[in-house]
Amino acid sequence: MKFLRISRPCIAALIAAIAIGCGSAEAEPLRGGDAFITAMQGNTLSGKAADGTRFQVFFLPGGGVTLQRDSREPEHGKWSADQAGDICVTWDKGVPADEGCFRIDLSGSKVTWSNKDLNHSGGLLGGVFPLDMQKAH
Repeated sequence: MKFLRISRPCIAALIAAIAIGCGSAEAEPLRGGDAFITAMQGNTLSGKAADGTRFQVFFLPGGGVTLQRDSREPEHGKWSADQAGDICVTWDKGVPADEGCFRIDLSGSKVTWSNKDLNHSGGLLGGVFPLDMQKAH
């Protein structure tokens, strides 16, 4: 009897795909830093900006955030939760990215973040992927 040999990365990708596919269809608000970082830790938020630019964002425990657009150099900033539970993002000087406090909702692998001025969405990739966008897609 022969056994199919599957590598660990393939198993991890399969488990992540199953978990994402089984996610709730109803959006769950991620209020506060603990709920937010639990959902984001070990995950890559990926999407496309209104101008068509692809992006990936990594949120780290302790308040660090890294953004990469297309194959440009990574850009850094900080995140925190405000008293209402919204997630507030500020970018280092010179980073042309949206700042402010956002309500974050999670539905399966789809993430939406919005405030009175903006409404964006993206998806969780189910793992931490390299910042090299060419390799990640």
